[in-house]
Amino acid sequence: MKIAILVDELAPGSAPKLIGQPLRNLKKMGHTCEAVVLVDNGSRQRFPDVYDYHLKDVKIRYLFNEAPAWLKRIDFKFPGFSFFSLHHILSLFVAPILIKKEEYDIIVAHCQYSAFACWGLKILRKIPYLLLVWDPSTYTLKKIYTKTRLRFIYPLLYIFAFILDKVSTIGARALITSGSLHHERFKKITFKNLEDLYPGCFPSSVFVPYSQRERAILTFDRWDIGNKPSVFLELLKNIDPGIKLKIGGFWHPNSLKEDFLLEVGKQNLQERVELLGPLNEDKIKELCSKVILHLHPNEEAFGMQTLEAASCGCCVIIPRGSGVTDLFTHSVHGFFPYKNDFSELVKYVKIIFSDIAKSEVMGRGAWEIAKKYTWERYALRLEQILRRYVSE
Repeated sequence: MKIAILVDELAPGSAPKLIGQPLRNLKKMGHTCEAVVLVDNGSRQRFPDVYDYHLKDVKIRYLFNEAPAWLKRIDFKFPGFSFFSLHHILSLFVAPILIKKEEYDIIVAHCQYSAFACWGLKILRKIPYLLLVWDPSTYTLKKIYTKTRLRFIYPLLYIFAFILDKVSTIGARALITSGSLHHERFKKITFKNLEDLYPGCFPSSVFVPYSQRERAILTFDRWDIGNKPSVFLELLKNIDPGIKLKIGGFWHPNSLKEDFLLEVGKQNLQERVELLGPLNEDKIKELCSKVILHLHPNEEAFGMQTLEAASCGCCVIIPRGSGVTDLFTHSVHGFFPYKNDFSELVKYVKIIFSDIAKSEVMGRGAWEIAKKYTWERYALRLEQILRRYVSE
């Protein structure tokens, strides 16, 4: 098959591995593969260690680089939105001009914004697409934008988000999801099939005993306006002062990191908080093999960081219902509190650090399960899904 994964940009965070690892493995399986990226945001040039680990030897086509220069220059983000831009709309017309009929047998579009380009290709080039989607736009809108100044026009934005969900899913032959969290929501949006595809990880070949690990909590993510790590400071004040926090990842915008550091200083937690910056895959494995607990406080469609931590033998905490919790059992392989239940979160952190022997048993059990979810397995499952829909 001639397969393309289409994304709007190579965003910081999980995007490089979700694009690079499937394409590299599908290529090994004999398929012709490439990534189609609408715009080059420059992140790969700024963070080559993070990106190249996954994207080395992956063919990447930047679509708007093939368009006239004036078309690239007129882009702008719509007021109040972090990602939605004019280029998303224009891709509906640009993609069919630049991509020929039968150039791809099938496309996997990542997220709703990428579906504009795929709609144009479906109509004018007869190229089918599947939509790999994490959260419904209406869910994301409520989760993030009700906390910003845009809450005053929330009803209007909700209508737009609902239309975006409908348009992106109507054109797709099926939806690829990462777990059961949003199944009922998607069933209200579309009658298309829902195909579960759990992300992969890079399991550690050796389990490091907890006696050799640091009494520390690790968290890493892309921190933004809808995902601020302030809850960790409150957590530190409610647990053993000997427990430290290591926090890694990208910050968007950078002012969020500055605000966080100011708050760390105000609460006199400088000695307990360590900022790590963006992490490449080797650093993630190293850190997850050195600490006892990985904690992710937000409900997620999946929660790749939790799987990655478990694959190195960490104890894990993530809100109940997140896609990754489909793979594990609560209180056996990790703790899965109800979302936004801070007292329950504190309780489980205390349990983990109060009985290290039991926590090690839990971490080892999670490691045994996580080892099964490799990127090779992901690519095999993706190939099975694509074959079902490519000639439909």
